[in-house]
Amino acid sequence: MVKKILSILLWVTTAAGLVVLFIFAREDYLNKPLKSVNLITETDTGFVRKSNLRDELAQICSRSDIGTVNMIAIQSHLKNNPWIESSSFYVDLDGTLNVNFKEYEPKFRVFDRNGHSAYVTQNGIIVPTCSDYTPYVLIASGNFLLDNDTSAFQLSDTLDRDHNLINALHWFKAIEGNPFVKNCVGQLYCNKHNEFELTVRGLEARVIVGDTCLASDKLKRLEIFIKQRINKPETNTLKSINLNYKNQIVCTKR
Repeated sequence: MVKKILSILLWVTTAAGLVVLFIFAREDYLNKPLKSVNLITETDTGFVRKSNLRDELAQICSRSDIGTVNMIAIQSHLKNNPWIESSSFYVDLDGTLNVNFKEYEPKFRVFDRNGHSAYVTQNGIIVPTCSDYTPYVLIASGNFLLDNDTSAFQLSDTLDRDHNLINALHWFKAIEGNPFVKNCVGQLYCNKHNEFELTVRGLEARVIVGDTCLASDKLKRLEIFIKQRINKPETNTLKSINLNYKNQIVCTKR
């Protein structure tokens, strides 16, 4: 009986000692100064300069112990960056603030009728332009309307407010789905009638594709036309190439 009591007391004492050690170790860890900021990115598109972001986060954490790091301020700073799609962060046992973030990946750039421009992602998110970085992407211009806040580097949630932007995204995806045409198309244009035209390398004629109906089929016909007629002398005399008609290519001369 005595041995059993002593055994229980030993276990209780050991457990209490471990708790005390844990508390002291935790307090010692929380009172250590933050050592450094480490940035880890999933997609390095170029919009976010790591050196600048590291300095900004270091400023937020300036003179902070690990236990007093303002996590809310860090989260807010990352969320307010218009070029960061998602982020997460933690402080490791070494005292380093590790920040994982993913940049938006633009797919094409839109210039609207008022001279504003912005980038559009695969998922239809409008991303503001950046003075430090200009990615090489497809250009869309013409009868579009961007929100004023886009030029002020504010991220817009969706493309619902401009149907032409939705159609431009649809055309982008169709062009992406045709590797041959993708290598030929230089620009997407939306005219005053809300019809789309393509600028094709090697062709002086306007390539009219109209609305997004049967977009893939129209691009396939364009591919066939380019392969068969691009080097023909008479092709240079064309004013327009219209793909709006089903199973047809209607051309007009200058």
